[in-house]
Amino acid sequence: MKTIIALVDFSDVASKVLEQAAEQAKAFDGRVILLHVVPKEPVVMGFGLASPMVLEAPTDLGIETDLKRLEVLRDSLIASGVNVLMEQLTEGTVERLLQECRMWQADLIVIGSHHHSTVYNWFIGTFTAEVLKSADCPVLVVPAQTETSD
Repeated sequence: MKTIIALVDFSDVASKVLEQAAEQAKAFDGRVILLHVVPKEPVVMGFGLASPMVLEAPTDLGIETDLKRLEVLRDSLIASGVNVLMEQLTEGTVERLLQECRMWQADLIVIGSHHHSTVYNWFIGTFTAEVLKSADCPVLVVPAQTETSD
C-alpha cells in the first residue's frame, strides 16, 4: 500500500483522518496525498421568510483560506515523518474526487464520517456513502466520535 488519499474537510474528524492516514503510510512505507475539496459557499437569496439558500462556486478568498489550512495539515504530517503531498479541488463532486484518486493510483482512501440523522441521510445522502459505493480501492471510514466503555 503505497498511496493513501486522505480526504480532509477541516471538520472535527479531520485530525482523526490524518492520524489514520499517517499510521497506514508509516506501516507500509507509503505516502499520503492530502485531498481537499473546497466547498461551495451558501448565499441566501433575499425573498422574505422563505428565502432559499443557493450554493455558489467558492470565492478566491475561500480557496486561498482553505489552501492555507491544508498547508498547515501537510506541515504537521511532514513534521511527524510522513511523505506527503497535497491537492485542492475547487469542483466538489464525488466523481471528480474519484478521478483524482484514480490519477494518483490510490491504494487506500481515508475519509471521515459525519453523523447525521437518518432523515438527513435519506434525503440528502452522504459524500462518504457515495465514495464507498464508487471507489476503485479500499476505503477506511473514520467515525467522528467513538463510543467509550466504562
